[in-house]
Amino acid sequence: MKYERDGLLLPPRDEPQIDHELFASLKATLGEGGAIYEQLNVSDERKAGVAEAWHDGQDASLTIDAVNTDDLLMKQAALRQWKRELLDRTDVDPDVKQLYRWKVNEHIANVNMLVASSNDDMVGFRRWNEFIYGKPDEDIYRGAIDWIAHDAEVLIDTPDQNQATIDAAQNVLNMLSEKRGYRELLSPDEETFETVRDNHMRPMGFYALVLADVVLPTGKVSREVGDPILKQAIANIGSKKGIRDAKGTTWSVAGDAVLRPSEYNMPVKRFVGLGLGHEVASHELERTNGARGPLAIVAGGLDRYELGNEGRAVVREEVVYETFDEFGKIVRWRDILRRHIAISYASGVGEDSPRTSSEVYNFVNTIDMMYQTKLKPTEPGLAFSAAEKNTTNLLTRVLKGTDGKGGAYLKDKVYLEGHVSNWLQAARRGPGAITEGDLGKFDIANDRHIMALQKFGLLPEED
Repeated sequence: MKYERDGLLLPPRDEPQIDHELFASLKATLGEGGAIYEQLNVSDERKAGVAEAWHDGQDASLTIDAVNTDDLLMKQAALRQWKRELLDRTDVDPDVKQLYRWKVNEHIANVNMLVASSNDDMVGFRRWNEFIYGKPDEDIYRGAIDWIAHDAEVLIDTPDQNQATIDAAQNVLNMLSEKRGYRELLSPDEETFETVRDNHMRPMGFYALVLADVVLPTGKVSREVGDPILKQAIANIGSKKGIRDAKGTTWSVAGDAVLRPSEYNMPVKRFVGLGLGHEVASHELERTNGARGPLAIVAGGLDRYELGNEGRAVVREEVVYETFDEFGKIVRWRDILRRHIAISYASGVGEDSPRTSSEVYNFVNTIDMMYQTKLKPTEPGLAFSAAEKNTTNLLTRVLKGTDGKGGAYLKDKVYLEGHVSNWLQAARRGPGAITEGDLGKFDIANDRHIMALQKFGLLPEED
């Protein structure tokens, strides 16, 4: 069977998916607990202590809070037993069986990561971390370094620049000079960007369908203006999710709701790209279509799908802007760079050994000081406190699970690496490669995923 979309959506199913029993069984075996990246978070009280240690130049551990290790070991054993029973079954299509084998291996690795962190076993934590996400790409890391260093050069060469900003930029150049690569590796070529953007912005294209019956404001988008737009976009993609307050300032889709900050006031392009293009109309649309396609597992996500899936959602943010250069000047792009830089530096990419948490703090904070000094050149105290907050917020996110003596939680490197791989796919296969990802939670740059989904008719065969 070949699956065809009507607009954004596959038609509703009138019969169970071929793996519905397997999917339900695996979900029951996993039980409750939430996403692993949430389970790795430490309490706010511990975060405050970690921040204080870094500010004092000391290392600090972000291994997970006290947990019932017996429960984790029971889940570990249950998943391994589920896998053994899967492999013994003769009534499951071999290709379906392989997809589930890969997925349960990822689930086992995630539980192993939690166990390792709770036991301060950083060898095990790194092993399972890399099993899921792979090591950071050194060329991409050095490209990100070059991007930041180039920003520093521009600040230094700007006429009538404030001396404090020049000094902060020079500190960055001194620190990064020997680590630079080629920032050009991170940017899509102009023709590919324009082709993908046109495909998204055309009449009856992605954004036209997502924004059907929506009138965008001309100024910034507040909660009062934005929430009704979110509700319409959610309906436009065939979802019934509600809207709830997020704990902090992040946007996400979780459970039965789209989570957004309790208060927000965003430029229109930022709101459309992040709130609609990235979260609602990429991640939630993937789930909706996955539930309508041939395989239930595609709604939950094939193994390691985040490696390309998050990068594809970032592309959706980028094409809202006229050019990639325009997107490359906003804070969001810098934050994506900072995530990869912090993870790579902590992991020891291009170095003799991994870096401790205090070393990573000093490294990233030097970068953050440059940008904050640029914003507040005559208010050094405010620049210092803002940079301190930004660095701390980033590192409590990307170093969680570690003991502070080296290494990082690798998940957030997928945003930059996925951005690069998705633009390469768009250049190779055409703009349709990006929109193909709306059919479910898989990685459009993963040949294993592509071939399996072609077999079941969800993706077209390549010419």
